Amino acid sequence: MQEAFYRKYRPASLEELVGQSDAVQLIQQQVKNDNLSHAYLFSGPRGVGKTSLARIIATTLGCDPVFDITEIDAASHNKVDDIRDLNDSINFIASSPGNKRVFILDEVHMLSNAASNAFLKTLEEPPAHVIFILATTEPDRVLETIKSRTTHIAFKRISNEEIVETLTRIAKSEKIKIVDEVLKYISNQSEGSLRDAINLFEQTHNTFGDKANIDDLYSILGKVSNADMFKIIESINVQDTSEVLNILQSNYNKGLQPLDILNSLTGLFRNIFYFKYLPDDVNYLNISENEKDLVKNSNEYINARELSRILDILDELNQSIQSAPSQELKLELFLIKLIKPELASDIKSISRRVDLLEGESTLKPDSKKVQKVTQDTKENIENKTTKKKISEEPSTPKSSPKDIGNFDVYWPKVLQKAKEELTPRKYSYLTLVSPEIGDQNKLILLINKENEYLISELNKSNDIKEFISSCIAKMMGISISIEIKAIDGTSERLVSENGFQDNINEVFDIKSID
Repeated sequence: MQEAFYRKYRPASLEELVGQSDAVQLIQQQVKNDNLSHAYLFSGPRGVGKTSLARIIATTLGCDPVFDITEIDAASHNKVDDIRDLNDSINFIASSPGNKRVFILDEVHMLSNAASNAFLKTLEEPPAHVIFILATTEPDRVLETIKSRTTHIAFKRISNEEIVETLTRIAKSEKIKIVDEVLKYISNQSEGSLRDAINLFEQTHNTFGDKANIDDLYSILGKVSNADMFKIIESINVQDTSEVLNILQSNYNKGLQPLDILNSLTGLFRNIFYFKYLPDDVNYLNISENEKDLVKNSNEYINARELSRILDILDELNQSIQSAPSQELKLELFLIKLIKPELASDIKSISRRVDLLEGESTLKPDSKKVQKVTQDTKENIENKTTKKKISEEPSTPKSSPKDIGNFDVYWPKVLQKAKEELTPRKYSYLTLVSPEIGDQNKLILLINKENEYLISELNKSNDIKEFISSCIAKMMGISISIEIKAIDGTSERLVSENGFQDNINEVFDIKSID
């Protein structure tokens, strides 16, 4: 049987270790000065060279691979009895004459507390010929008392460039022809793990030979194709539920699981986020050209507000899908919620529904910029018109606080005027606040402090405040100031849950069914 590539090309010297220059430099200096520590803790992601460096240290010290190096998987040997056996081995089994003995404990964070405590004494005062090297992917789970007795070296993720360089060297050595785009995609998918990258490289070659392409990698990795991903984006845009469900069913039939599809969706929207806000970030630059095209095309259909809504729902789904009785149903409901925001009651989904009412949803790639300019122009005209109306009205001298005492009678009239004259979006904001009268003719708009989006929108929407002031001036003949105030959501002063739903029903003309 052919030896696996990751074993065949495992680094055998400090010079061959990839991507860990700081760790290599430290060990080289300690070896040169003959002052190696009696115990090390190597921490970092999987597949970045922790156990490889441990083996290199042992061979540098002249240890016999059979007699002087003991490698233990702490995940499966994590009980007190296992540590007692280890202690016996340390104390009663000698090394080869004149040699050090190296014990490598991988995944040391998996030791039970009792086992960790049993190991402490030996770790603190080991025999002179023994060196411990502990490796972990989760250093936070290692007992502080163990950490304090070791020299801690943190390993980094290996860069995509170094991974591609290593894979290219292996391909040349094995006389394998593979296109650069595939190598770049493999490196990106490995998330800094050289071992994972080498395994995926070998699997790709063994399965598809020299003709491997990106679509072949998708099938190995369990990812949704770019074509299907773009169809999903288009379906969300035109609210085509049946098309999305058909795509899901097609991918289920290909053997993909709900988590595979969710990971593909999460990756796409994450890349869109980077494209919008951090286009020079390595997380975006390292994806394949095909994926960049997908991201750019998808971005044409998704504005910043809609992307924020999608990422929020994705975050919620990623946290809950693992424990769902039916992951398929959970994923399907998620996509339907994206397509049909009327099924969700969060403020961002409500905002999306307003977008649909205002005709902002069905964007076409070629017309996006034109539509944006048109929308911006429309809002500017609305703002100028509102300000002009206000400026034409005669100023009314400030009155005493008692003049606004019967304000409750007028607030419903203000809402009615807002419904008639403001956009549905801005009117919907006012249905979600509760007015309260303050001193010196101050109108305080109370908002649930958890509704950060609404607080932000009202604080920066001067035209809404000016509209309210104008209405009050006309109706009551007084001037008022307006303050936005965030309060505890349990307060009785806020719109009740039933009242909130009634307001939403009114904004979107939803008839209740008894």
